[in-house]
Order: sequence, then structure tokens, then C-alpha cells
Amino acid sequence: MGIFSFRRNKDKKKDAIGVPWGPSYPNGENGLDAKSRAPLFPPTRFSARLIAELPSNVLERIFVAVCPQSQDESYETCEQSALEDGCMLCDLRDLAHCVQVCKQWRAAARKVLYHSIRIDPVHYCAREAYLAELRKRRTKFDRNGEPEDTPSARLKLLCRTLRDDPTRLGARVRYFKTPYMLREAAQADLARTIAVLPNLLYVDLPEGLFSDDSAYATLRLEVEARCPKLLKMTYRGGAERSLAKLSQGTIWRHLEVLELIKINMDPNVLRHVLAALPNLRAVKVTDSRAFNDDVFVYNEMLPPFPALEQLVLTKTPNVTAAGLVDYLSYPETRAALTVLALNKTGIEIPTLHEVVSLATSLKSLIVQCRVDGPFKSGPQTQRLSSRSLETLRYEISSDPQASPYSGITQTYYTYLASSILANGLTNLRAVYVLDAEFADQLSGLPPPPPRASFAQHGRPSSSGSGLSKSPHGNFLAPNITGANGGLQPPMRPFAPSGAPASNRFSSNNPFAGTGSLTHTLEVFAKKDEAMNWSFVKVSPTAQLGPAPSRYSMVPGALQSERPISSYGLGADMLGNGWNTAGARRSVMVGNGIGGFTALPQDAPPPMPSGLQAGGDLWPRPVSSAGEKRGDRDMWR
Repeated sequence: MGIFSFRRNKDKKKDAIGVPWGPSYPNGENGLDAKSRAPLFPPTRFSARLIAELPSNVLERIFVAVCPQSQDESYETCEQSALEDGCMLCDLRDLAHCVQVCKQWRAAARKVLYHSIRIDPVHYCAREAYLAELRKRRTKFDRNGEPEDTPSARLKLLCRTLRDDPTRLGARVRYFKTPYMLREAAQADLARTIAVLPNLLYVDLPEGLFSDDSAYATLRLEVEARCPKLLKMTYRGGAERSLAKLSQGTIWRHLEVLELIKINMDPNVLRHVLAALPNLRAVKVTDSRAFNDDVFVYNEMLPPFPALEQLVLTKTPNVTAAGLVDYLSYPETRAALTVLALNKTGIEIPTLHEVVSLATSLKSLIVQCRVDGPFKSGPQTQRLSSRSLETLRYEISSDPQASPYSGITQTYYTYLASSILANGLTNLRAVYVLDAEFADQLSGLPPPPPRASFAQHGRPSSSGSGLSKSPHGNFLAPNITGANGGLQPPMRPFAPSGAPASNRFSSNNPFAGTGSLTHTLEVFAKKDEAMNWSFVKVSPTAQLGPAPSRYSMVPGALQSERPISSYGLGADMLGNGWNTAGARRSVMVGNGIGGFTALPQDAPPPMPSGLQAGGDLWPRPVSSAGEKRGDRDMWR
């Protein structure tokens, strides 16, 4: 009897924990078990016969829908390429179960399963709590137990599987991504796994390998010998000797993306290195004073700088507009360059038009700098002009030592507004600025005075106040010119009061009078880098009236994304705090009296029979979807 009572107590403890296949385990979103929920479309004999006749290419597409991350071909790390919703480990488990169904599914599912491999540290669903409890190594004297290093165990199992069949499995792997702590600690297992992956195109490597750390010498030699087809590589300060080895053409000739961080190298040697990479498409240079205009200047004794699709320059103060003008003087470079990022470089805003006018194929431009004085215009200063530019990130902030009330950045945004209103950027559709009143400049409305109240029943002004009363409160009424109701462009912010604008309508004046907006423009604005951003859609048919007539909200307006790099440089395209993972995209629509209008509430479409309220039209399997992942970190 004692034995049976012990087993009954043990079963009660197991039920208290909750097993993933039992009724007490919250496997779905509503805490229901998968077996207790009736399928929306139950299987039949006819459907089973149709599935048996499906060709292999159709099966592969179905398996990709089961495990979407198996087709992740980006050059981003494991942390940056994670999916927002769903549990990736559960999706991978479901795809592994598909391999075991039949021989027909086995060939198609294995091709999808081993194309892009990623090792995730935890489950992003309720299953992780149960599995973490089972992984603890309990002893008689330690009831709490020590948790197991799950990512390391998964890497060991993967290494054993790939090394058992390197011809059929190892040759299929193209992308291999591991979490940060795993690739920094498990160097031996990582090297043993990479040794049987000859067709690898991208792999997450520890940071010490990029700086020629002696502790990672064995791993570097293994990667150079076993992975000759890598498409992206990073070099940090101290790895100048390894970077110079690329000019010999013996390793990694197929590189498409090259990232240089704190590299101190002779520009002539760097040009030989870049010339030895015929497939180079994107280059990122960060925190380097040795990278200057000599890299771009034409020299008969040196190979030219390669024609790139994406060029990202961050903290390179010795690169000026003259160097990029020399680089864009070649027709092949003008036709190839589509993304240009200039973050804290030596290129000043008054000379930016020289670069933009030559880049005839430029789609996205990122400009980020700190200024300590107002915009300095001269006889050679012109407006920004480009027929190909679609997305502009124009983030101008004042120097920390400057007074926060000086308003020196307003002149730079006025220069941008005049360029847009002058129809110089005809194809521009989205602009990101650090100025909350930038949309008003595009609409022609002057900024509110310092003492303006933001409501119709505001505080009355004193008898000595110089502010004029208006029927719209204390706002200054805009000037209307022309019979069509067009808006007068903003005045020059730095012009002295009462001074005659003699040369205001001259063609070489970047702040000259312009017309109204000619196309719809999406404006993403925020006050500083730490604040949340707001979205405003400025229409060319804007009329004077309440704010909702100027700031419209249409379906699909919120789908405009930040410029994303296809070569793993998306963080430089996104900026700081514009579109982070899990961020909520807000829309602020004024109501004309200082408040905000309510969002329209559309009635939800009718759902098919058998689908619960709040569910998706085509729901994922319960074992894969699980609980919706919110704004919680992976360890909570």
C-alpha cells in the first residue's frame, strides 16, 4: 500500500505542475487544450487523398508557413531577426514532426528545415515554464535544482546530427544564427558545427573573432577554411592585418557586405582590399578618422572605390562633400547607389545639395548631425533637389553646449521645408524629422506665438500685450495669397524684423518664396531622440480650417516603414527609437482647439462560423501560436 500511495502523491504533483498535453496546461490563448478544441475544417478522406498527391514544391510552401523563420535569409544577428509573434521553437518542433510523417514529406520538409537554422534560448509560450521545471537537476540534498544550459545542449545535439550526415544535411545549411551568450561561450562546439557546413552564407560569430583576439584564432582558421562562401564579415579595431589579407583574393571573395568598426588603415591599402571583392554591395564604416576623402578621390595608380548599393558612414569626421562628389562623378556609381547614411560626418548641411543632386538613383537618405550655429547660406547654397529620393531621415539636433532656447535647428528645418515646397524633391513620400512643427511649415502656417493659448477660451492677455485678437483664439491668422486659397510660404527665421527682402525671390536663395505642396507627404516627427514620435499626413489639397482637414488618416498610411537595409544594416536605417520591436505606432490628429480627435472605430468584418471572437481568419496551430507575445522580455 505504501508504494501505491507514493505513486498517487507523485501523480498529484505532476498534475499540479501541469503537463503540456493535459487539461491543466494553458496551451492556447484562452487556456484550452488543443484536443478539446474542434478544428475549423475537420479532415476527410478526400482531403487526405489530395494531400498525398501534392507536388514537392507545394509541400515546401506549406512547410514554410508552418515555420516561417526557416526561410530567414537576412544578414542580421539572431537577436535582430527574431519574429514578433508566435513561438519559434514550437514552429520548429512542428516542422520536425512533419519530417516524420511519411517519405514524401521527409524530403520536402528536410529541405526547409535545414535551410536557415537558428537556436533560440527559450520558448515564447507557456510551455517554457513547464520545460524549465523539468530541466532542473534535483538531488536529495538540493530540492531547488540547478537549471540546465538549454542553448548549449541544443547546439550539441545539432552538432551531432549534422556531423552524422554531413553530405545530405550539412550541405543544405545556408544560414546559421545563435544567441549572443552561446556564440561567446561555446567556441569549440561552434567550430565543430561550422566544420561540416561548406555552403554556409552567413553565421553569427563572437565579437572577439572580428578584432583578431588570440583566444579566437582556432575558430577564425576554421571559418576561413570551411566557409569560403560567406557573404558578410565584420572587422573591428586591431584586425587591420586580417583585413589586408582580403586583397590577396584567397579568402571570402564572395563578400557582399563589409562592416568596418574603428579601423585604422591606410586609404590606399583599403582601396586594394575593396577592389578584390567583386560582389561587394554594401559598406559600413563606423568611428574611423583614417577613412577620409582620399578613399574616393580618383588616382591612376589605385583601383577606384567600388560602386555600392548602400553606403553607411557613422562618426567619420574626415569625409566631406567633396569626397562624395568625386565618388559620384562616375556613371556606374550614380546608377548603383540607392541608400546613403551620413551620421555625424564632416558633410555640412549647406553642402548636402551637391551630393544629393549627383545621386540620381538614391532612394533613401539618412542625415544625422549636431549643429552649434544657425544655417549659413552663401552664394553657392542651393535647395535640395532629387527626382529619385523617396525616404528622407533628416535629424538635426543642437549641440549639448548650446542653449536649448536658441532655436538654431529651426533654420535647418526651414531650409528643408523650402526645398520640399519648391518641388525639388518630387518623389519624396516620407520624411523623419526632430521638429514637432515641421508639418505646419509645409502647410504654410506660422508657428504659434510664445504667449498663444491653445484653446478658444484661453487666458486673456493683458492690456499691454502686443498680441492681436483673432476669432480663432490667440493664433496668428495665416496670410492667403491667390484666388485658389494657396498658403504663403514661411518667412526666413533669421531675417531681421522690418528688413526688406530685396533678394527674396532670387533663384539662388534657398529660403526664397515657394508654392504649396504638390504631393502627399508623410511626416514622422518628434521633439528629441528620447520622445515618442507622431505621424502626420500632409495633403497638397490642404485648406484653412480645423486640423482634421489638414491631417488625414487613411487606411494604409500607417504601413509606411523606415528604410530597411537588405544587407543586415537595418539598425542604421531605423535610427534610435523610431521603429523598435514592440513599439506602438501612434497617430496624433489635432481637433483645432488644442486637443486631439478620437480615432474612428470601424465595425469588424463578420467572422466565419466556428471561429471565436478575437481570433484570426486563418489561425496558426495552437501548438505554434500559443499565448500572444507582448512587450515582455524573454526572461520574464
